[in-house]
Amino acid sequence: MRRQEQGFTIVELLVAIAVTLIVMTATMMIYHRSVQVSGIVTNRAEIQSELRAAADQIARDLNQAGTGIPIGGLPIPSSATGGANPLFGCDAGQCYFTSGNVMANGVLYKVTPANGIGPTTTEPTDAIVIAYMEPMAVDPNDPNASGTAPNWQAYTTQTIADDGSSLTMPAGTTPKISDPAFGLVLGDILMVQNSSGSALGVVTGFDGTTNVISFGPNDPLKLNQSTAPIGNIAALKLNPVPANPPKYPPSTVSRIMMITYFIEPVQTSTGTDYRLMRQVDARTPTPVAEHIEDLKFTYDVFDDSSNTLTVNLPDAATGTPPTPKPNQIRKINMTITARSSRPNANGDYDRQTLTTSIGPRNLTFHDRYN
Repeated sequence: MRRQEQGFTIVELLVAIAVTLIVMTATMMIYHRSVQVSGIVTNRAEIQSELRAAADQIARDLNQAGTGIPIGGLPIPSSATGGANPLFGCDAGQCYFTSGNVMANGVLYKVTPANGIGPTTTEPTDAIVIAYMEPMAVDPNDPNASGTAPNWQAYTTQTIADDGSSLTMPAGTTPKISDPAFGLVLGDILMVQNSSGSALGVVTGFDGTTNVISFGPNDPLKLNQSTAPIGNIAALKLNPVPANPPKYPPSTVSRIMMITYFIEPVQTSTGTDYRLMRQVDARTPTPVAEHIEDLKFTYDVFDDSSNTLTVNLPDAATGTPPTPKPNQIRKINMTITARSSRPNANGDYDRQTLTTSIGPRNLTFHDRYN
């Protein structure tokens, strides 16, 4: 007797193969899409992380802008008063701007706009200079002290060179000027204050044994101008100058934070990338956030001639003709654009923009009775 054998027909086999192919295709499409979505989410998370890092750091410095700085700013030399115009954005090795980084008004303001002087990315990028007195440690040996600057306010018997090119701190100064945690760093800016006023000096050398701090002429910011008629340490001498030392009134010394933010291009294997840089005084700048493609600032400025507030000015200039008035800035509006570290599936970079405003207390509040 012949046994009957059963199996798939050709039609059934073709149908099964077709269904399998459809299911596999759908599965691959879902997998591919999930990989794409995962990549998008990862890129956006990275972009947001860099944006937050950039915005938070700038906001922290802006919120301290003007702390310990006189209302009108700090006097510095200028070409208009017989000296030379100081710079910003320079260290011992180079300047990070090709032009526009000049402080020509004879004043270091609490906030100095630098509209469009950075590299051109999607548009010319901005820079900004923020100045404040570094918070001083109450107890420099206390690791929980809120301040980081040396507290030298009690030492008022310094010996200052006749031309202001050096300053000798008293014996026993604590912390020592060479203290690794709280002492000086080459490129620091010190503010010297006495009854004659205030002046700045860039530290170009110091000796922890003799306590001598040098303000040599080779400072990158060109603040140390011993022969300038005004705006320098030598201008703090007693008037009339006595024949015998001391020629300066009792003075205090504090460290000033002159923070410069700017965009720096970086050459990579895939082309030109950009990052946000933060420079303290004349020290070497350090990166704050990567893949920051654009940085823009506008300013809300009080026009003291018309008693009106004008908003979103790119260079803080008001009046007719427009005149820059950095000392009248009341609020800073900031826009930062970041891009992804790598192109997406279409070969384009993903981008996100963050916009915020900061109204530092030392800029927005003035006690008219003081």
